[in-house]
Amino acid sequence: MTDVFMTDPVTGRCALFEEPTGTGDPKDPNSARNAPLNNPSTNLQYLYFHSDYDPMEVVIGPTTVSVTHGTIPAGSPSGGVVGLNNGRVYGGYATSHVLLTHSLGYVPDFFILQGLNTVHPGYPIQFDSADGRSRNVTAYATASQIILYEYGIQTSNALAGLSLNYTLLVLKRPPAPSGDILMDFDPATGIVKMGRDKFSSDRRYLQIVAGGSPFSLPLDRTVDLANGAPRSVSPDGTIRDVVPATFRVAYGFGGPNFGPNGNYNGSFTGAPTIQVQAP
Repeated sequence: MTDVFMTDPVTGRCALFEEPTGTGDPKDPNSARNAPLNNPSTNLQYLYFHSDYDPMEVVIGPTTVSVTHGTIPAGSPSGGVVGLNNGRVYGGYATSHVLLTHSLGYVPDFFILQGLNTVHPGYPIQFDSADGRSRNVTAYATASQIILYEYGIQTSNALAGLSLNYTLLVLKRPPAPSGDILMDFDPATGIVKMGRDKFSSDRRYLQIVAGGSPFSLPLDRTVDLANGAPRSVSPDGTIRDVVPATFRVAYGFGGPNFGPNGNYNGSFTGAPTIQVQAP
């Protein structure tokens, strides 16, 4: 099918899309072949650009931030949950790190990587499968900062500190429509503007790139729960099971060695992703 750029002054929309069918008047914005223009939500697979949607402009980054994670101390019986008959001590440890002060005045969308892996909520950056102690992080944004919340699961053994690099990519909120020009090209500057100034080719937008960037948009969930335990899968397919296979759920006075397995027992292997990069 043919790729088409079309505007509709009546609806104020403009779009670049692949025709889903060859039927209908090519000049009619509401014909079947031009359906992605005025019915974008049911024709997403044909769209390259649409003025209804966020073009995902990059405002900060990629920028790398180094974080020193301190030692997570061993838990103590007075502060944790103690199992009887050789049970382990479990407790919690929490702290926060300011990764970036952006001062945008609103809560932005953003990407965060640790190494080449996308950091999802509850992402395990360190764990010991021998007894289940781990360090998990969740990144979130405020109107002025990007913050990394850290939560450690304590056992009777300490978890050593470590330093890690995180890479941030912050997106700008789409501008409000301005003026009434749906498409404009300035031959003097070579700048193309579309969608009432929602898109301008002199700004930085995310680009789709196959196999060449660790930044990605997941098309489905990245975490699964089974048997009461989590499994996370990174965009590159790396699987992380934090709860060790030797973990047992104890009942009464039987002791942890006699309970059923408490580790993940599902089959989740992740979901497809769209790899993107900042220009």
